Amino acid sequence: MQPRLRWMRGRREEGVGVPRTLEWIGCDDAGEAIARVVRIQAPLRAGWRRFAAVARDEESKVVELRPGEPPDGAGWLACVGGKVVGRGTVPLEAVRAVEAALGGD
Repeated sequence: MQPRLRWMRGRREEGVGVPRTLEWIGCDDAGEAIARVVRIQAPLRAGWRRFAAVARDEESKVVELRPGEPPDGAGWLACVGGKVVGRGTVPLEAVRAVEAALGGD
């Protein structure tokens, strides 16, 4: 049985109010990043409008294209290396998918 990973916050979305975590990083005992749990950024909503492209800089030269929301609500991807091994509706569900994929049940 592989030991459980230690999880720490990664990237955060800065915006109005409290910053929202976009990524959790799973590290082994040596501190090496083994896995990630990443939030799928859904389109932004402003009233009745929906924006699938979001400007990342002041001049709108860098634009982030966002996919539609997952139909099953599983907006967190569980990744080991470059491979998606599962999904979750909440981060902990995706963390458990990573641990199961690594044999850490």
